[in-house]
Amino acid sequence: MFEKIEMILRDIEEAREEIAIVLNMANISFLDYIEIKRGDKEIPQTLGAWNLSALDEEVSKLKESISKLNKIKNEVLTF
Repeated sequence: MFEKIEMILRDIEEAREEIAIVLNMANISFLDYIEIKRGDKEIPQTLGAWNLSALDEEVSKLKESISKLNKIKNEVLTF
């Protein structure tokens, strides 16, 4: 069980690192990305289509890993 949790945590950390790299390349913050996705902010010129696609993919991986972790919490750690 702990091995599975550690693997998910590693996946979360890897996704976080990849997101940070792409955000630095695009010269925006994660908050900027969220506002762009919500339509609250215009897409800056520093954020190309490739960067946006890479961010979307990594954020999707992050969401999936967090969901897996929550599933384990709900199944195993709820008393």
